[in-house]
Amino acid sequence: MTLPDTELRRTARQLALPGWGTWQQERLHNAHVLVIGGGGLGCPAMQSLASAGVGHITVIDDDTVDITNIHRQILFGASDVGRPKVEVVAQRLHELQPDITVTPLQKRLTVENAVELLGEVDLVLDGSDSFTTKYLVADAAEITGTPLVWGTVLRFRGDICLFTDGVGLRDLFPAQPTGDSIPDCATAGVLGATTAIIGALMATETIKFLAGLPTQPGRMLSYDALTATTRSFTVTADPARPRVTELQATYADAVCALGPTPTELLDEVRSGAAVLLDIREPHEYLLNDSLAELTPVRLPLSAISGRETVEQALGDARRVVVHCASGVRSATFCDQYSDLDHELLNLPGGINGLV
Repeated sequence: MTLPDTELRRTARQLALPGWGTWQQERLHNAHVLVIGGGGLGCPAMQSLASAGVGHITVIDDDTVDITNIHRQILFGASDVGRPKVEVVAQRLHELQPDITVTPLQKRLTVENAVELLGEVDLVLDGSDSFTTKYLVADAAEITGTPLVWGTVLRFRGDICLFTDGVGLRDLFPAQPTGDSIPDCATAGVLGATTAIIGALMATETIKFLAGLPTQPGRMLSYDALTATTRSFTVTADPARPRVTELQATYADAVCALGPTPTELLDEVRSGAAVLLDIREPHEYLLNDSLAELTPVRLPLSAISGRETVEQALGDARRVVVHCASGVRSATFCDQYSDLDHELLNLPGGINGLV
């Protein structure tokens, strides 16, 4: 095909690159990329992909724009708060590349639709922020043979990798960790500029692959913003690992069958049989305070100077349900103070795990 004159003029500086010509540009123009998540990684990645000339982007995200998104999700502004993310993404990408086709899907990626969606594209870029989605995407990519550009970011560092040619995420991490085993961005924080760097690196790998430039499947690149350093290593296919041929029935974290469920624990608080203790830091209330109606005792971990602080905060409460954002800090808290005269019960999955 012949590229439109407007597209040739728009990408003129790219066409001037050594080893890059209309053939590479046409490959981008004809490519279809599925982007999982219109967030901190997906936004800068899609900005770069659209600007470079990728002709068709499908983006899937069921969320709406929140004011807390804007510091790192660079396609959004304050006037977009409340709008569906995919709707805003489509508008911004058309402004960057008028000839682009954008398919906005305001829904979740699920076991029911993942294989079909990945089977229709040339590459999938995973900008999701949960183990549940990342393993679902990785397994669907392995089943369909779809190249996967994978990325993750937390605090001041991030990682990217291209998985294809028989190398997959499970060759690096065979088993899916539980969602509460590592803090999320809401809990640990994230530097917005770092997400932009990782998103741009993901876009670069995508562009190289689609344009037919040399790539290194399985090469994991890690970036540390505080030291301004990178390091890399290569993931190889594990010959002993069975290849993924079908999706699991569910990728959600299993709730331990021993002990009360989160719903049962919160029902105890509502009935007055237990007290709710929130050990998160004050800034976290701004991100999610959906349990405020239960009048939790607020005791940030940073304010605890010893057992006396905890005893004073809990008073004569006998049964205490402890929660943080993801269940990691609250589980540690319950273990650390298990010898107090209070029955401490961890809320599995934390406040962010509640549906």
